[in-house]
Amino acid sequence: MDSFAERTKRRLRDELLDSAYDAVVAGGYDGLRMADVGRRTGVSRQTVYNEFGDKWGVLQAVAVRETERFLVDVNDALAAHPDPIDGLRAAVERALSLASDNPLVKAALSQPGSDQASQLLTTRGQQVLELCHQRLDAHVREHWPAVPADDSATCVDVALRLVLSHIVNPGAAPAVVADQVARVLGPFLTTRR
Repeated sequence: MDSFAERTKRRLRDELLDSAYDAVVAGGYDGLRMADVGRRTGVSRQTVYNEFGDKWGVLQAVAVRETERFLVDVNDALAAHPDPIDGLRAAVERALSLASDNPLVKAALSQPGSDQASQLLTTRGQQVLELCHQRLDAHVREHWPAVPADDSATCVDVALRLVLSHIVNPGAAPAVVADQVARVLGPFLTTRR
């Protein structure tokens, strides 16, 4: 059982992340100010720095928390389909649909400072990508054990990179992209004899 101090620290961190999320959605990366996050939460700016290190650390923490939430929905889409190819199709469509409506993703791509924030989905997105890999690869291994491990890891990697690419630079409708991804990656998810 967590101690009172641990629960209090976790609650403070969640409140700081809520304030930072609101700041980024309202004003983009440029609108994220450590002092404002602290003030909205009732703590000093130094407390925010102590918790996250710097402004980029706050943004990364917000992105990781949002990614965790995002992955719950994507994994639900995967779990709803016992067939791996249908699961892949549903997960890609869900991910692209969720991203197109997500206020944080919109802010990261279009608000002031988006050249900085969008790096969480591109050149500095390793933390988000690794988190997605861990969660999705674990799901595939648990729910579709007949799929060879190397093939499932390759499929997860390629699908993630394609989805991120379509989030950053949207193309066709989510259902169309999902069909294309499932058709191209489907062979990786079939059981080999």
